[in-house]
Amino acid sequence: MINKKQFITACLCICAVLSGCGVAETIPEGPDEIFTTTTSPATVTEPTTTEPEPVMLDKYVSYYEQNNDTVGWLYIPGVLDDYGTERINYPVLQADDNSYYLDKGFDKQYAEGGWVYADYKVPITATSHADNITIYGHNMKNGDFFHFLHNYKKGVDYVSEHNEIQFSTLYEENKYVIIGAFLTGIYDEQDNLPTFEYFKCRNFETEDDYNYFYQNVMYRSFYDSGVECEYGDEFITLSTCSTEFLDSRFVVVARKLRDGETAEQYADTYEWNSDRHMPMVWYTLQGLEVPYASGPQY
Repeated sequence: MINKKQFITACLCICAVLSGCGVAETIPEGPDEIFTTTTSPATVTEPTTTEPEPVMLDKYVSYYEQNNDTVGWLYIPGVLDDYGTERINYPVLQADDNSYYLDKGFDKQYAEGGWVYADYKVPITATSHADNITIYGHNMKNGDFFHFLHNYKKGVDYVSEHNEIQFSTLYEENKYVIIGAFLTGIYDEQDNLPTFEYFKCRNFETEDDYNYFYQNVMYRSFYDSGVECEYGDEFITLSTCSTEFLDSRFVVVARKLRDGETAEQYADTYEWNSDRHMPMVWYTLQGLEVPYASGPQY
């Protein structure tokens, strides 16, 4: 027969096992008896690691607080007006379309000259942006925004001395080297070639996408840069209105510098491209014969 003490002890042991505790549990039964029960050791979970959250650069915080459409800063060193003032040095905005900042300033109030803004299709974030970021700015007679971008029409000497473009996002600083600059229209009837839709060249999903962009730039460029480019490179495209003919555009394109590169190392590699393609309407207005154009072979 099981006596009362043995029965109580057995019940307590069963309860201890069923409780499932992960540590030893003792049940005192008097000064001379201690019963100990244990469970299987807990499974060890390896610690997980996560990427640190990007931190906004201090110098851009106040601009973002004033206008949360701010996505970066554009600066071209050494582009000066007649008074020695640097003229392409602006925070860059990005809205939900490409018309919002055509006539609104940094404060989002009406402004005839608008502001400098990035193409809206691919948001510029802390972790991503387009393979080719297009930035627009008006050509203002008072010199604001992209008026002095037209200095790159002056020739090889000018681009050699000013071939670096800096475009930093809110989270990282980036430098680019200019590879080309060209004049174009925005309508098919302005040319004897299909319109080069540089403004739609955002992400290069395939090598053909890249080739369409790169070879069309170089086919039209005022100069050959000597800067090697390849599929996988990142670019920045600056676009502004021009005055050679109605609805003309002047465009400057630069490639992001690779590790160990500087823009200065390419200062002597630029050559004037006398065979560049110009829009058909440009030849007509000059009273010149329109040459045959086959287009780039990509």
